[in-house]
Amino acid sequence: MMNPVLRRLRGVFSTLALVAVAAACGWLGVSVVRSLVAQPMQQTGDYSAIVREAGHPVVLFATTTCPYCRQARALLDAMKVEHVVYDVDVSDAARALYGRLHANSVPVLVTARLRITGFDEAAYRSLLTRGGADAASGRP
Repeated sequence: MMNPVLRRLRGVFSTLALVAVAAACGWLGVSVVRSLVAQPMQQTGDYSAIVREAGHPVVLFATTTCPYCRQARALLDAMKVEHVVYDVDVSDAARALYGRLHANSVPVLVTARLRITGFDEAAYRSLLTRGGADAASGRP
């Protein structure tokens, strides 16, 4: 028969061990989720063919259900930026053009020389106000 004090201590230590494991899993889980959430990324390159095909200096690839895509659309509209939106979840043509970017998330904002993956209001404003449409289109 086990001493009641030892039984009590065993229960306390078991509980503490479970709490420690749960806390570690919670911390690890948060770390993993943070690493999986894509931060907006800027990438320079020659995207002029996509811009030319779209017929606008700014192209936004989005989905109809993405909240960040809605924010990107609203900002472009508020800034009165000449742009076109391709909803990749409803259009085969949009998906095909989006596929040429080899992107794996939305929104993706594309100008002739820059691509921003993810929504970052400051990055959008910086790009689209530096010289207006000329900066967006890549023209000198």
